[in-house]
Amino acid sequence: MRYEAIRDEYRRLQIGSLLWELLVEVTARIARKYSPPLYNHGEPWTEEAIRDLALEVALERLLNEGQLEYVFTLAGEHPAEERDDALARLLGFQIKRVLSHRRRTTVVDRLHARVRSLVSSDEFQTAAVVGDTVISRTEAAPEARPLSDGELRRGSDLIAEIPRIPSRVNAERESKVYTAANLEELVTRLVDGFGSILLGDVRRILEMTLTAWVPAILVTHEEHSASATTLDLELDRTRMTELIDSLAPSLDPVLRQVLAAKSQGISDSALAQRLGRSRPWIADRKGEVLQRVQSELIAELPEPLHDEAVRRLLDALSELQEAEL
Repeated sequence: MRYEAIRDEYRRLQIGSLLWELLVEVTARIARKYSPPLYNHGEPWTEEAIRDLALEVALERLLNEGQLEYVFTLAGEHPAEERDDALARLLGFQIKRVLSHRRRTTVVDRLHARVRSLVSSDEFQTAAVVGDTVISRTEAAPEARPLSDGELRRGSDLIAEIPRIPSRVNAERESKVYTAANLEELVTRLVDGFGSILLGDVRRILEMTLTAWVPAILVTHEEHSASATTLDLELDRTRMTELIDSLAPSLDPVLRQVLAAKSQGISDSALAQRLGRSRPWIADRKGEVLQRVQSELIAELPEPLHDEAVRRLLDALSELQEAEL
C-alpha cells in the first residue's frame, strides 16, 4: 500500500520524495478547480504554480504549524484499506486551508483599499501616524493605540451582523463583500465603538471576521467537484438550474435580503432593526421565503442535491444583488 511506504519515509525524513509526490498530485487536483485571480495572484495554474502551492503547504502548514504528525495520526486510525484515501483527503484539507488564506488576503486587501478611500470623506477625520492612519469622527477623539486581541474580537462582534454579499464559488472576480452603505456603517461602528481606531486594526478586524467565511466557500467548492455525476443526477441538476432561474428573480428584494441574512446567521431582531420592521414581521417573511424555497425548489429535487440547490440559489441571489448595486 502506498500509505505504508509514505509513513515509513515520514518516520525517517518527515517529508521525502514519496510524500512530496503525493502532495503535488493532490495539490494539482484541488487547485485547478479554483479561479487563478482569486487563489493564485492572477497567474495561471502552471506546473510551477502547483509546486509553489505544494511547497507553501509543506512549509507553512505541515512543518511550521505541526500538521504533519496530525495528518499521519488521523490517517493511521482508518482501516488499512482506507488509509491511502484518508491520507490524500487530509492533505487536501491542508491545501484548502492555505488556499483559504490566499483568498482571504485578496478579499481583505480590496476591502482595506475601499476603507482607505472611504475615510477620506467628510464623515471621518484621519491623521497619519508612523506606519498607519488614525480614523476618528471628531478632532477631539481619544488617541488611538493598537488594539489588543480581546479588543479585536470585540470589534469583530461589533460588525458581525452587518449583511455581506455572498461570495460566488465560480465567480471570476471576488465579491465586494459589503455594499458601499454597509461598509460605511462598518467603519462607523468601529470608530464609534473605540472612539478612534487605526486603519491597520480595521484590517485585522476584517481578517478575523472573514476567517470563517472563506473556508466555508472552499468546502462548498470542493463538495461541488466531489458530488455524484450519474446521468440521473445530471438531469436533476439541469432541472435545478431551471427552478433557480425561475425562483430567484421572483423573490422580492425584502425576501432576498431575509434569506441572505439568515444564511449568514443574522438574528431576526438585528434584521428587524436594520429594516425598520418588527421582529414578528421578519419572522413571517422568513417563514414565507423558506416555504417558497421548500415548495418551489427543494421538494422538486432528490435529497443529494438539496444542499447544492440552496447554495446555488444563494449564488443567484448574490448575482442579482450585485447587478442592482
